[in-house]
Amino acid sequence: MSSTTVSLLLVADSAETCERIASALLSAPALYRVERVTSAELNRREVPRDIRLALVDQDLEAARQAQVVERLASAGIAVVALVDPSDVKALQEVVLAGAAALVAKPFVDTQLWDTVGQALATGLEAVVQRAAGPGPRRRQKGLLIALYGPKGGSGTSVIAANLAVALQQRSQRGAVLVEAGEGASSQAVLLNLRAEHTMGDLLAQFDPEDDELLNAVLAPHHSGLRVLLPPPSQSLRVPLDILEELLKALQRRFDFVVVDVQAEAKASCLTIMRQAHGALVVMVPEMTSLHYSKLFVETIEKTLPEVALNLILNRATMEGGVPAEAIRKHLKLRIAHEIPDDQALVTASVNKGVPFVISHPRSSLARAIQKLAAELSPETRQSNDGRLLGLGRLVRQAAAR
Repeated sequence: MSSTTVSLLLVADSAETCERIASALLSAPALYRVERVTSAELNRREVPRDIRLALVDQDLEAARQAQVVERLASAGIAVVALVDPSDVKALQEVVLAGAAALVAKPFVDTQLWDTVGQALATGLEAVVQRAAGPGPRRRQKGLLIALYGPKGGSGTSVIAANLAVALQQRSQRGAVLVEAGEGASSQAVLLNLRAEHTMGDLLAQFDPEDDELLNAVLAPHHSGLRVLLPPPSQSLRVPLDILEELLKALQRRFDFVVVDVQAEAKASCLTIMRQAHGALVVMVPEMTSLHYSKLFVETIEKTLPEVALNLILNRATMEGGVPAEAIRKHLKLRIAHEIPDDQALVTASVNKGVPFVISHPRSSLARAIQKLAAELSPETRQSNDGRLLGLGRLVRQAAAR
């Protein structure tokens, strides 16, 4: 074990919280020196320049947690925010303010150790940049929104395509749609794309810093959306480590990365859900869809307990469907959004290869998608009004290096 002592700043007004954190860090494998400051004291003093990481409690009296996080993060300090996992609004605010990682309250000691260690490692780059002096401001990391339908035929790809176009219309740096799967592409049909390149072209020479190569494999859509299609052969699979780095590279370049996770891509699904800000489960109000969704929710709870799933109920108004309240109780998930049933419009949209948010922007379907997109728009992210749909990770890494 290294004998180097790392100085941490703790911003907390509760003496009980301070004692709990001090006790946990005292038994950590690494050596930490904790300097405590209240929110009122921090308002009166300069941000310390010799601190690499700060812990910020949610229950502050003289400032909002997100304001403190933003102030410290802008000074090049990696920030771990202690949050109530049920408070989606607070989760949204601290992530968008620049928190390097989150710790759910109440926490266990090992969880705090691991999170602080990871945040220190990923926050090192910010410290180096700060020491090097002023330079161009780093771009904000784009939001990763993952959609997965545990049962095929739930309409996941249609929703993903229309959501990506709607987000493209609202973004400054644009949006990219990634289809994670193998074999024939659904998005190529839905968006009427004839792309020469796919994700498979990246396997032999992938470099996350190579903008030219990445741009070459992204198919342009007339809406301005860029699309990354899956490898054409089911025998050609993208390694999970490359997939993870690829998504990080896209987040550095776009405001939104929408991932359409195919039902058969189970291994990729777990990797993507772990990395996503918004983890959306798409289902229709049918018993088979409910059954497969229940199995998927149980799998996530066992393997990725830090991921908070949000339910998208597609075809919510279909005649004879399972009632929404029964679905909510069975899955123990809130229904984040309901998409109305309009199979005639969906069929026409698919056959023409034109998303209905473009062809029929005033339809009930398009309005439902636009409402979903509005909660993720740059205006919402800057003003912190509304909630960020599906803020899934309770422990989130800092912006990709």
